[in-house]
Parts: sequence; C-alpha cells; structure tokens
Amino acid sequence: MSFQSEAIISAASQRFGTIDYTRWQALRWQWYAWVTYPTAGASELNFFGNAVGQGATTLADTNLPKAGSFGQTHFLVKTISTGIKLKQQDTASFTVANIPSADSRSLSSDIIAGFVQAGVLTFSIGARPFATIPKPFQYAPPTGNEPDFDGSSVASYAGAPPGNVSAQVPYATQTRNRANVYRIDPNILIEAEQQFEVKLSFPSGLIPVIATGLTPAINDSTNPLKVGVILDGVLLRPMQ
Repeated sequence: MSFQSEAIISAASQRFGTIDYTRWQALRWQWYAWVTYPTAGASELNFFGNAVGQGATTLADTNLPKAGSFGQTHFLVKTISTGIKLKQQDTASFTVANIPSADSRSLSSDIIAGFVQAGVLTFSIGARPFATIPKPFQYAPPTGNEPDFDGSSVASYAGAPPGNVSAQVPYATQTRNRANVYRIDPNILIEAEQQFEVKLSFPSGLIPVIATGLTPAINDSTNPLKVGVILDGVLLRPMQ
C-alpha cells in the first residue's frame, strides 16, 4: 500500500526530513485491546495499558507491541470502535420454565438496559484528550458484522393445544451498520513511541452485569465478559 495520507507525509517529513518513499511502507491496520468487564461493574477500565506477552496478556487480548504506544511505528487513527464478547453462552439450556427470569439469562438485558447504555470513552495522546465518546458501545459500534444466532427458541408441550407454550431466547446486539462507526476527522497521527491512553469510565457509578443467570455463569475467570476497543487506520513503518 502506498502513501495515501497528507498527514502521514507531512509528519514524517518534519520528523525525518526528506523521505525516500521506497524505504517506507504504509498499510491498513487495526490495533485492538480486550479487557474483562467485572460482574460487579467498574468505575474505570483501561485499554492498551499492557503489551502482548506482558504478564498474562496474550494475542487474544491485544496486538500492541509496547504498553501505551505503537513502538517503532507511526499510526494514523481513522476510526474508533468497541466490541462485546462472551467466551460461552449456552442458549440450549433455556426452557419455558426460565421465562420469568429471562432478563438474567441473556446479554440482551445488559445491551438494552445495562452498562452498554452508560460510560464515557476518552482517547488521549500525552495529557491531551482527542476524543470523548459517551455511550461508546452504542455510538462507536464494531466495524464488522458478527454472527447472528437470532433463531434460538424453546417449546414446551403440556397436553393438547392451547396447552402448548413456546418462547424465544431474548436477543440483542450492538448495531451492525458499518456506517455508524465513530470516525476521526481529521485523522490523528500518533508517532512512534508516543504515549497514548484509552479508558472507559462510568461517572454514574458501578453498573453490575444483569445477565447473572447465564449457563455457564459469567465470572471473571472461566467465562469472562470481555469489552474491547479497536483503532483502525494506517500503519507507517520502515521497509523490512
């Protein structure tokens, strides 16, 4: 991918002087960071604070090479998006008898009336804020389309009709319209080794997880609820 952004060219020129374009490479890239949303809620969550290989942080958690920076590469931020994922959610165990407690047996409750409807995401470079997004899970949705398992349903037959009862598992998700992604305009260039911070705060107080009746149960160790931030843009690095 060749240079497509005047911001990248200008910043690189100021920092390095005359550029030999044959020695630099620009490519579309995504940096991501996933952290556990505690079942009891949290006053603040920090993303990109750990690099892959640091402590228990793996490539499933982040692809950041250095805590709080992009290491020896420049990055032009074009969009900010968020995500929600759960390791395991067994809708097959949902029965008609569970209907009275349906609110606690699906993440739809958290999406419609829980932590998804709260929070403020701030994106800062150094000590200066560059983006503040209220309700980020709503207003900075994922850039891609997730699998849709909207058809899960259960039925119970207790004699001849009208004794038959059926129900559908509650379902909701973040918006899947890619046009709704949060775009940075003008784009923001973060230089190599420059420190940045992305954090999610809940000024209104702790918001516990509503879906406490899932099977298996949500917990912070074996079946954690993960929330993530994805930075999409253009990576600038020396040619290998």
